Amino acid sequence: MAVLSQPKYYPTLIEHLCQQINQTTTIEWRKRSYCLTGIEVDSHDLHLLQIPIFAAQPLPTNLGRAIHALCFHWLSLADATLAEQLHQQNTLPLSIAIQTISPKQVYLRIGLLQKELLSPLLWGISQDLGREIRLADIPCHLGQWIELLQTHSFETLLQLPPLKAIELQFISPTSFKQGQGIQPFPLPELVFGNLLRRWNTFAPVAFHFPQLKWQGLTCAYDLKTQVLHLKREVEIGTTGWIRYEFHDSEQAKIATILAHFACFTGVGRKTGMGMGQVCIC
Repeated sequence: MAVLSQPKYYPTLIEHLCQQINQTTTIEWRKRSYCLTGIEVDSHDLHLLQIPIFAAQPLPTNLGRAIHALCFHWLSLADATLAEQLHQQNTLPLSIAIQTISPKQVYLRIGLLQKELLSPLLWGISQDLGREIRLADIPCHLGQWIELLQTHSFETLLQLPPLKAIELQFISPTSFKQGQGIQPFPLPELVFGNLLRRWNTFAPVAFHFPQLKWQGLTCAYDLKTQVLHLKREVEIGTTGWIRYEFHDSEQAKIATILAHFACFTGVGRKTGMGMGQVCIC
């Protein structure tokens, strides 16, 4: 994949590729030859990426701040100003999580809520692909590939048929701010209220939803609390699955859209540090 540091450079690249196609289907990129079979333009708003990481020794469970710093390092390699602007935002347009395969192997998952972030992030990651990195001061080897797990656009999510019952799997510890405290149980009004606020933050204004008084019911669940250490902080969150039902047709439609959106954005607190990773079952 030809990766550039900023989206504005791609029109020039496409023009260059088209000129080469007229002459030959073999192109040169960074002193290597490639056989061109086609050009695909990605116009999706939402992306979910996965990169394998192999460690020299068992990794600790408190990688939240380390993976957060790593992703911002990659963004800063492409655009330091962009990385600094994102650091100042209250609601990040990305989610970061770890899926543990073994004590020495993990997958880093990154959800992007703005398509403008894809190019600088891929550029930053490409500088480390197949090379040595460090996580929590442990030598690691970054895999040689980036897997694109899912893509979507806000407009296509709006076209999803409504589900009366929605089952979510909380993959990493999840919790919510409720009043002055922290609530680990994923009450429907906390889950979908949080997702609705994120949707309205990043979706085009024409696709915004009104504020709702959620009337969803929790009809089944298999959950457990889990402790997550973030350096000096100790977080308690919920993992497992839960099933919600919505008898109001309009709420069922919006909840269905938000549940699919959650795969990219995560849900709840500290989604930029490994918490709140969720998928729809």
